[in-house]
Amino acid sequence: MSKFFLSILLLTQINFLFADEGMWEPSQLPNIEKDIRAAGFKGNIRKFSDLFEHPLNAIVSLGGCSAAFISDSGLIATNYHCIEGSYLQFNTRRLEKDLFKTGFLAKSLDEEAQSAPGARVYITQESTNVTKAVLEGAAKAQSENERYKIIQTNRKNLIKSCETSEEFQCEVRSFYSGETYQLIKKLIIKDVRLVYAPPQSIGEYGGEIDNWMYPRHTGDFALLRAYVSPSNASEEFSKENVPYKSKNFLKVSKGGIKESDFVMVAGYPGRTNRLLPYPKIEFDVQFGFENYVEFLKSGIDLMRDLTKDDESKALKYRGSISGYENYYKKISGQIEGAKNFNLLEQEEQNWNEFLDFLDSSGSVTEKNALDALLKISNEQNIESLNNMYYGGSSLIGTASTIYRHAYEKTKPNEDREPGYQERDYERLVNGMRGMEYRFDAEVDKGIFLFRLNKYRDVDGEDRRKMYSELLKLDGPYKETISVVDEMYEYSSDLLDVSKRIELLDASIDELNKSSDPFIMFARGVFDEGMEREKKNKARSSLQQKNISIFIKSLRRFYKSQGKDIYPDANGTLRVTFGNVMGVQLKDGVYYRPFTTLEGISQKNTGTSPFEVDAKQLKLINDKEYGSYEFSKIGSVPVNYISNLDITNGNSGSSTLNAKGEFVGLAFDGMLETIISDYKFIPQTRTIHVDSRYLLWTLEVFEEDTRLINEMKIVR
Repeated sequence: MSKFFLSILLLTQINFLFADEGMWEPSQLPNIEKDIRAAGFKGNIRKFSDLFEHPLNAIVSLGGCSAAFISDSGLIATNYHCIEGSYLQFNTRRLEKDLFKTGFLAKSLDEEAQSAPGARVYITQESTNVTKAVLEGAAKAQSENERYKIIQTNRKNLIKSCETSEEFQCEVRSFYSGETYQLIKKLIIKDVRLVYAPPQSIGEYGGEIDNWMYPRHTGDFALLRAYVSPSNASEEFSKENVPYKSKNFLKVSKGGIKESDFVMVAGYPGRTNRLLPYPKIEFDVQFGFENYVEFLKSGIDLMRDLTKDDESKALKYRGSISGYENYYKKISGQIEGAKNFNLLEQEEQNWNEFLDFLDSSGSVTEKNALDALLKISNEQNIESLNNMYYGGSSLIGTASTIYRHAYEKTKPNEDREPGYQERDYERLVNGMRGMEYRFDAEVDKGIFLFRLNKYRDVDGEDRRKMYSELLKLDGPYKETISVVDEMYEYSSDLLDVSKRIELLDASIDELNKSSDPFIMFARGVFDEGMEREKKNKARSSLQQKNISIFIKSLRRFYKSQGKDIYPDANGTLRVTFGNVMGVQLKDGVYYRPFTTLEGISQKNTGTSPFEVDAKQLKLINDKEYGSYEFSKIGSVPVNYISNLDITNGNSGSSTLNAKGEFVGLAFDGMLETIISDYKFIPQTRTIHVDSRYLLWTLEVFEEDTRLINEMKIVR
């Protein structure tokens, strides 16, 4: 996600409560039992709200995507698009075989393929309210920087006491924009292997054309497996490791679901931005979205051009291009959605009502807090536009990480910045290794030069001074090109993986003597970066303090209207519920809830992204449904839609029926309503891949028995 979008997140931790809306903390489910039962749930609500009970004890995170155990031997189901980089791209290079084209199916445990460095599975173990401990001493701070430091120190101490071994990762997450804090403890599985991925003709069917669209016919599923040491310890990849014994796993439904059935999704949604101060929404819709779309489109075109004549380069940047295309289409959809659903008009009215309420019943403290927040937001708006094209060089980014790590090592571990403590060393090393399959120096230079040329358009007073000076951005562009050419032409140590890792262990004195051009550059801009960081820390502290007051105002305002509020998505485990149902978004056009195998053949053009595998096409034409036909539609269901509320990060989330059985995977939303990340739209629909299509693909198309027999399949 861009810095532009990250800049707005601190103001986005409050949402309205509507009938179908909500990414709920599991502990909140008993409080909304009436709504859940109205949707058709008949089970034990408290069982579904307990992290240690089925089915939530089977839900895991991949660190950006969601997933779930579907066998007692560590078998994991997630989306195809979640495993493209660390599993398919990595093993295509390692095995020298195009796994995107062929797919991958391990016939035995021995054939299951290792993942890229740093690929992990995270299993939530505990969630504890630590608000009092986080804020202890903060009120007595003499400055915003001191307040920031106090809170950070408290967070680090909590994390240190929580991480009792290297098998656990702990983090402190804020809820309601820092009004409350929770300490999240997760078990880390470090050895995760690729078990199954269909060919891209199934896993990516429809490609970017169908992305965010419905009707959909995409087999967006893949299978992984978690491994541990023979003594059940979480260890890095080793041939001696054995499958993780997942006592908690989801049964896989062969009967699936039908229209109107209750469904729920459990996963780790990233962020939603549903209630911003109106001036911020106005800025995003009128300026932010358009600029970000331009940034993404230029990036897509550039990377495609730089890699078009080299398959190796194209493979390395495949994931980056795909990510850019995904966000380009999403933000484009948000632009249209804002217009179609009159977002600005509605939010301006809501905002004016809130201002009237605050004017009549708000305290001076509340009014001052709002003024302070709007001032900070305006500053961030300007900075987000100015910094959009800042950076772009992976080599400079790597050098900066190495130099910052050396600087932080001069401090006691407890005083280091998050990300550079001893607990972070393994992650940093894996980052150095990961460059091997996702970086090319010539492409990197091309991207960097393009962005620098754009960054030169920013007024010199608003650019980073030392950065601009070292890259000669104030002179003719040819001078900048000359500087960059010289940096990349020099034989940098950063181009060698073993040397990159060695540099992580270098002292600050050793790096200060380095003649590597990228290390020298990182050293040259270091002080400037630290000054900006100091300023941002103070502003962040001030922002958080005033947001807490702002939230109290909102609570009173919505209480006066008989409404409630809940914490926005923040990457922690959430549950959303609703029903399988179609939708009408345009006059005369109704989208039915299920798509079929026949829809795949109907879209077939013989060329990517609508090229159907010959074997699959014959099976469809011969109506070889196996035991997975859904009689109401007369075929095997491929995808379906529901009114569930999800966002980015929910990719790979298991879809469950009322019994907690696996009935598919959430993988997308509909473009027409993607503005729901900002404001929930009742017509919002989530797109799922049906469990019956996953099983059909394994059993009928792949003729697999090993994995089918491993799962506990129920009607």
